[in-house]
Amino acid sequence: MMSQVRSPKRIASALAVSVLLSLSLAGGAYADASADIAPGALTTPPPVEMNLNSSLDMLANKYLLNYFSSIGKVSGTQVGVSGTTSASQTVDSLGINYVIQRWTGSAWVDAGAAYDNGTNRSSLSGSKTFNVQAGYYYRAKTIHWVNKSGTYEEGTYHTNSILVEL
Repeated sequence: MMSQVRSPKRIASALAVSVLLSLSLAGGAYADASADIAPGALTTPPPVEMNLNSSLDMLANKYLLNYFSSIGKVSGTQVGVSGTTSASQTVDSLGINYVIQRWTGSAWVDAGAAYDNGTNRSSLSGSKTFNVQAGYYYRAKTIHWVNKSGTYEEGTYHTNSILVEL
């Protein structure tokens, strides 16, 4: 009888110890990896961030239905940013404001901007190319907006980051 009582406790203790050990090892590995500077980079990599394009934010909108953007390397020192803005119906105007951002090693700074817009439609897709400096990480911050009968709605999307190598 006594061994049956101790067995679940031992299993629970072993499980708790293994979970804590796994978390501490994973945390240590992450800290070590983030301190390393990748070949071709002048800074440490930026932190991985959650995108705040949440379903709850979208539910609050009457017209702005969905939005998304992505970034990719075009050539040696050029990156391309693509974006899409969708409305739930035809709106008076809608658009995408593109902001390219460079990681300094401690903060994101704006390094260029452009925009696309359209009228009397329910969606807009566009892309822009930006000249950048090699050795840095870049991401795009895009502001997607719609305007219908005086009601203005917008949402901001941050792409993943990419390294433009030296």
